[in-house]
Amino acid sequence: MNSASATRPFGDSEALRWVGFAAIVLVLWEAAARLYDAPFLLPWPSRVLEEFLRAPAHTLLHAWITTQEIVIGFVLGSLIAMAAALLLLVVPKWLEDFIFRAVVTLNSIPFVALASLVVVWVGVNGIASKVVIAGLYAFFALVYFAHKEMVSTDPLKEELMTSYNASFGQRVRYLKLPSALPVLFTSLKGGAMAAVNGAIVGELFGAFQGLGFVILDSRYVGNTARVFLAAVFCTLVGWLLLAILTLAERRVVGWHLEMTAQR
Repeated sequence: MNSASATRPFGDSEALRWVGFAAIVLVLWEAAARLYDAPFLLPWPSRVLEEFLRAPAHTLLHAWITTQEIVIGFVLGSLIAMAAALLLLVVPKWLEDFIFRAVVTLNSIPFVALASLVVVWVGVNGIASKVVIAGLYAFFALVYFAHKEMVSTDPLKEELMTSYNASFGQRVRYLKLPSALPVLFTSLKGGAMAAVNGAIVGELFGAFQGLGFVILDSRYVGNTARVFLAAVFCTLVGWLLLAILTLAERRVVGWHLEMTAQR
């Protein structure tokens, strides 16, 4: 990979590979649906497209609502996760151990149960509860790896920073954060996908709008094509977030991607 490709959103052929992947999935989906020959259970892509064309504005409105929940939840969850990772660097060791165990314990609770509680606590109406659930999904996807990378910097580099009498802020800015960025971007991508799932789970437990609501409502009336349509839009939102993060990754840590490609 050369420096020119590192400045592009997806390099020379990444976008084409995603397009090719989508085309293959559609072909396999169409073939499987035709072979199964039960469109009320497994509709083929053309039927899903027909369902979208019946009321495109309706589908786009629900998709926009879910996208807001995902983006806001992902951003807030990621920021809080980074703040928590930095906080664990400065608190006493016993408190760091206690907080970390608390995070692990909360992460071990089934998210379905946690989501149902959040909906009860925050409320069904509006997007607040769904934002909180998406944020929790993103938070737990990032905080562990962010903390691990922050405390796993090279001891020799830490000693060098000490010899320069570097402050905590300087250590974070010039050593800990740069060394953690490659892993952080990978975790952010996972957090974005988790936020998509979180928002949908929240909508399934209590919502009157959004793609999760469309999935639940369509299932009750037996409209499988609309369920698949909502799932497709969920996938597209996830791909969009992945594309944005990939672009940011290539801008910020393109040097690391080049080194990885050369191995």
